[in-house]
Amino acid sequence: MGHQQLYWSHPRKFGQGSRSCRVCSNRHGLIRKYGLNMCRQCFRQYAKDIGFIKVRVLDAMFSCFCERRKEFLNVSI
Repeated sequence: MGHQQLYWSHPRKFGQGSRSCRVCSNRHGLIRKYGLNMCRQCFRQYAKDIGFIKVRVLDAMFSCFCERRKEFLNVSI
């Protein structure tokens, strides 16, 4: 049995060795949630294209909406 037959011959069906980033094939920092299978660096790069929005931006928009609603309710009463 030579080196070519043994090299990378172990089956990799589960575990960290079986998964890699779909963009850059990196195995570290993998985000598997929602079936993304992207490393964190690629996720940061493509998050807007995928449709992810930062939560803090939504919180700011929601708090602004709540303040305007309170002002509207106070004026109409």
